[in-house]
Amino acid sequence: MEEIEFSSLVINTMSDFKEIINLIIDVADKIDKTYSGLVYRPPGLIEITDYEELYVIGDLHGDFGTLLDILSSEELLDRLEHDNVKIIFLGDYVDRGDQQLEVLTAVLYLKLLHPEKIVALRGNHEAPPLLLPYPHDFSSILRGVYGTEKGILIYRLFFRLFQRLPVIARIPGKILFLHGGPPSTVLEAYSFEEAFSVGVPSIDDNTLEEILWNDPVESDITVQESPRGAGYMFGKKITEKTLELSGTSYIVRAHEPSYYGYKINHDGKVITLFDAKIPAYGILSAAYLRISRDADLEKGLENYIVTI
Repeated sequence: MEEIEFSSLVINTMSDFKEIINLIIDVADKIDKTYSGLVYRPPGLIEITDYEELYVIGDLHGDFGTLLDILSSEELLDRLEHDNVKIIFLGDYVDRGDQQLEVLTAVLYLKLLHPEKIVALRGNHEAPPLLLPYPHDFSSILRGVYGTEKGILIYRLFFRLFQRLPVIARIPGKILFLHGGPPSTVLEAYSFEEAFSVGVPSIDDNTLEEILWNDPVESDITVQESPRGAGYMFGKKITEKTLELSGTSYIVRAHEPSYYGYKINHDGKVITLFDAKIPAYGILSAAYLRISRDADLEKGLENYIVTI
């Protein structure tokens, strides 16, 4: 599929009230299912078991142009159809930017077309009911597009979908992916499953808050209060214990704007990606991760960061 064709497909779908409802309903049936190379473990983990090449994209916040640039620069629309590639989105599709609906529609459409190749994780702006971020202007965008009554209905459907998005993904033995950071409960947990609420009926509210909101800090502290008003700042001890429990070597996350589109913490073990090149953030470039199955990650994950 060509970029122009895909862009038109996105615009036409979001412009049609019935089509966008159908898209939400269809994708809701696919986001928490197991496919070839993607194993879903309830209530919110995706295990990535097979890929030739993997791409990881951080916060987009309505930056449809940057999303299209990444897809185009790597020829991903064509490669998704023919190659064993996978894309992980780290959340925060909405709020702040001018094309929030376009970005979210595009991500959902990719999941609809290639359910076995797309992982769409939840960010803090795909919020739980009692922890709305600021600004959270997505509902206003929808009312502006569809009118008040239809806009409220569409928002409710999206909001229900947000509650079902997975919150963590893992390449066993290699990388843990999430939006914010590991929860402080890792320090007292005996297993990865216990720390991240895997295999229980629902994710603990405090654990979910930390996964969506936590940020790394270069300090000897274990955890400290976050200036965000939700989640915590986590130190190297949290990272080390998380990697031990998860059986991985790196944490890849999003959530924090960075001038160059990425940031490295905790001796290269924590990589932050950010892709919203919108005026609200004033960043120079966006950054994504490109990893082949045979990549030598011992040399450092930062070697596989691409800026655009």
